[in-house]
Amino acid sequence: MTKRRLPVLAVLLAAALLAGCVPRAQSLAQRPVPSPTAAASPAPSPTPGQGLGGWQLERTADQQKYGSAGLLAWPCILFSIYLDEPEGGAVWTDEEIAQSQQTLATAVDWIEEQAAGYGVTPRLYYGTDDLIAHLGWTAPFVGGTGADEGPSFREEIENLCTRLDSDTLAQTYGTSSIGFLVFLPVSGCSFTAVHFLEDGSTYYHEYSCLYKENSFFPAGSAESPTVYAHEILHQFGAPDLYSGSNDLYVTDELVSYVAENWPDSIMMDTYNPDGTLQYDAIEKSLCPLTAFRLGLTATFPGIEQFPAAAEDPPGTFRMDPQTDVSRWQDNGAVATAPAA
Repeated sequence: MTKRRLPVLAVLLAAALLAGCVPRAQSLAQRPVPSPTAAASPAPSPTPGQGLGGWQLERTADQQKYGSAGLLAWPCILFSIYLDEPEGGAVWTDEEIAQSQQTLATAVDWIEEQAAGYGVTPRLYYGTDDLIAHLGWTAPFVGGTGADEGPSFREEIENLCTRLDSDTLAQTYGTSSIGFLVFLPVSGCSFTAVHFLEDGSTYYHEYSCLYKENSFFPAGSAESPTVYAHEILHQFGAPDLYSGSNDLYVTDELVSYVAENWPDSIMMDTYNPDGTLQYDAIEKSLCPLTAFRLGLTATFPGIEQFPAAAEDPPGTFRMDPQTDVSRWQDNGAVATAPAA
């Protein structure tokens, strides 16, 4: 489910992962997000002033179009934020953080391998000390199956993301594209908040809220790399391809088409065929429709049958079916150019 829409409980296990609810969070403890200090394989320096800190008042058309994560074909930073509950509540141990970062590595490796199959080699930076923050929160998390952390969560996470020294990160890694991974130490239904075309320069920062455990499984069942990859792909424009998806062009007919032609699509479900979780690998595919919506290909099989899936620019989401998206079109160019 997508940002600023009312949360819907998943009816089927395979439909439990929703793309971006509208949650807003409780106040963050007064601990600053650490500024990065170490460089890790830096790419060429970006144009001065293009860090997120320089975008608060006025953002370019591309930035207003795609949101903070940009496009998968562009270099992008995945910044991990681990949040602890107040004293006596659930927290992240160093061992658990290391385990989740290994899960993240499996997810990123899979994304890069799948994109390479479409002729695109993403550069996703993550996992170094300057790309991980461990912070305290001032209230317990909701968790559970509702994919909703309350009415203030989105606002507080937006404020938290804004505090990041993103200009320094941009100069370190050579990109202004940043997607945020917010890790919560409880059991829940992971979700992603995305940027919509209608948002313009607001609701700019995109993040995936990833729970320590999957609330649809017995206690102690850690979230899987397939879930991580599913949620991260939302930040780059991948729609949910299951029945009940809130993406405007995802109809029951399209869901049936995907199930028949690409039954292992990661955006359709994140479980093994027998309904179990898998931790050592991701046995799913980045189907041609998802690749098209990510901007990796110029078309997909079935585009004539489902032209609505091609109305919006690749890498974007739209909230209102009546929105005029013509000003966002870029002559159908596949989005493989480096971020400016």
